[in-house]
Amino acid sequence: MKQLDYLLDFFRTVQRVLKIKDSVAVSLLSGFLGTSVMGVANLLFWRSGKTEALYGHIAGSVFMRPFRVKQRKNFWLGQMTHYITGAIVAYPLNYIFRKTGKDHYLLKGGFYGAVTWELIYGLGQRFGVYATKLHLTKTHYAELFNNILYGLATAQALVTFSEPSMFPNKTTNREKSSIQPIYSDINSDTENTLVM
Repeated sequence: MKQLDYLLDFFRTVQRVLKIKDSVAVSLLSGFLGTSVMGVANLLFWRSGKTEALYGHIAGSVFMRPFRVKQRKNFWLGQMTHYITGAIVAYPLNYIFRKTGKDHYLLKGGFYGAVTWELIYGLGQRFGVYATKLHLTKTHYAELFNNILYGLATAQALVTFSEPSMFPNKTTNREKSSIQPIYSDINSDTENTLVM
């Protein structure tokens, strides 16, 4: 329990130190962290037989045949491709947060992860971008879950490591633009002859 407290204190210190105002830098960092969470989940699914391939195999098959991706050097090329893609894909989520605010950020992040699954994984499989062919339904469900995790982790990292001024508080802006009462100099207790 003491080690957990030390770990939490370490993360709080890192969070205070790493408040980034540059939207590209915070997007790249957040995308890298989200991709790491996604990769760990993918590895756990792969070891338990719930998915057919690791992301290094899938991303590496963009460049070479599936049998060559099994080689370590080619697998790591696929891993680097996967991490670069994950870091780049985090920028549109940052843009969404800047336009809509960070309220309900986990909901937005989870949905964004599902959309990236459809665009990158689904359309990539459909149009033959990847030479590795995945056939089992459980693999597709696992990949959807991994991409939702990516969206959640990336959204959390964006909110955690961004300077608070980067994302407007849309709730406050709506309250400011609400209709304000109009005050008059006319006393409502006395009868006004001009109105009647």
